[in-house]
Amino acid sequence: MSVDLFFGVPLVVQDVDPAVREAIRAKVSAYLQSAGAKRDIKPAPEESVATSYYRPEASILADAGLKELEAVVIDTAKAYLERTLKLPPRRLEVERAWINIFEPGAQEAQHSHDGSLLSCSYYVEAPEGCGCIVLPDPIGARRSYREFTKTAGSDLLTRREIAVEPQPGRLVMFESWMPHYVQCNKSDQVRISIAMNLREARPQVSATPARGEEAPATAVEPQRASAASVALPPARSADAKPFLFNELFDVHTDLKLSLEPIQNAIPTTVIDDFLKHPEEARDVVGRAPAANWKHEKGGKNFVDYYDCRLRFPIRYPNGMISAAQHVIRKVYELNTRPADASVDVNWFMQIHEKRADFAVPHNDMTDKVNRSFTCILYLNRREECSGGTAFFRFRKSGSLVLDEPYARAIREDSRIAETGLDYWGGGADEWWETVGTVDMVPGRLLIFPSEYFHAAHHPQNSFYEFPRLTLAFWMVS
Repeated sequence: MSVDLFFGVPLVVQDVDPAVREAIRAKVSAYLQSAGAKRDIKPAPEESVATSYYRPEASILADAGLKELEAVVIDTAKAYLERTLKLPPRRLEVERAWINIFEPGAQEAQHSHDGSLLSCSYYVEAPEGCGCIVLPDPIGARRSYREFTKTAGSDLLTRREIAVEPQPGRLVMFESWMPHYVQCNKSDQVRISIAMNLREARPQVSATPARGEEAPATAVEPQRASAASVALPPARSADAKPFLFNELFDVHTDLKLSLEPIQNAIPTTVIDDFLKHPEEARDVVGRAPAANWKHEKGGKNFVDYYDCRLRFPIRYPNGMISAAQHVIRKVYELNTRPADASVDVNWFMQIHEKRADFAVPHNDMTDKVNRSFTCILYLNRREECSGGTAFFRFRKSGSLVLDEPYARAIREDSRIAETGLDYWGGGADEWWETVGTVDMVPGRLLIFPSEYFHAAHHPQNSFYEFPRLTLAFWMVS
């Protein structure tokens, strides 16, 4: 007799290396004490679990610096698809990542993560008796048959559901359509897990060849794209319309300031919900043709990434400028004026994978002014946001601002300074220590004194299908 198994449902259960497990545990423990965790982790509206799921702009991988966990998940997912499901290789990325905290007595109802490719749970803390993740037989007809015929059993072929016991450092991965639920935590300790959805990273699409040119043999290149390929949102020339800058970037009048000092040392100010029309502003600047800048011979711009800039003239009265002046006067007790008669939109997109989590740290204008303030407005949509703006300490002197050891170091090694040759720089960990980050949030305005070392923060390979968009201007006294 020949017996074949059909309609199998593969499930990955993997225990990570103890050293990796402990590193993740330590980082999550530190994260849970942070202001970001207290802000993002809230009780679920219809469940007993506390979670950051309902803060889609937050990512536990970025917020807790869990590079090692992200690497394990991506490697496991690739092996799952290629070795188990026998599918062709593809580039994967984490679509969403959130933390779940189950206090004693907490549980989670049955659900699935439709719309993603793969889903997984990683267990940071899993005391004995804290509750299994349970996957019911997804074939409804078979489940009903087992019930009616009393043929359910303990064997894999006759079980009505599969329960996987959580263990610290255990990763459970399955296809996202699979329904699952979490049993009640019957222990007297918390159960902490990190949930993730994965998707296939969209390929870079080659530019349409001009009439008379031969089309490339491969129009889509998942791993690498040529410097001539730009993935822009589709637009027709008829879609382009003139706009009034002050109307497009009009601001709310009932602004609420949030003082968020970095390590009680860098006086950063945040204003959320700054723009009246954030979606319209993002659409216009996201489709606009952007000119390259910092393009140096032998550099990486238009090779590994596109680092471009749009410039818009200021027309007075201007709501953004007035609001910035008011905030700086109130918080920093200084009267200011714009440094230029224009504002800039930084338009950045990746061609190849990033080489660091942040751009080259630098400070902004400090010469020939009494004081300068950097103003950064995040323009991306919520689902496009990743990272934000990071602040740094120069390791050789411990300084947060330009000092003589830094000036001497950049004379000796030009890679430390922002030269325009490479957005990511090199040897960053040798020279820089990250002291804090302000998250990218749609419509958020960040203001800080320009002398502090800072850089764009990219914790994920996020900006392939759309650009990273930030509007920047400087106020001086």
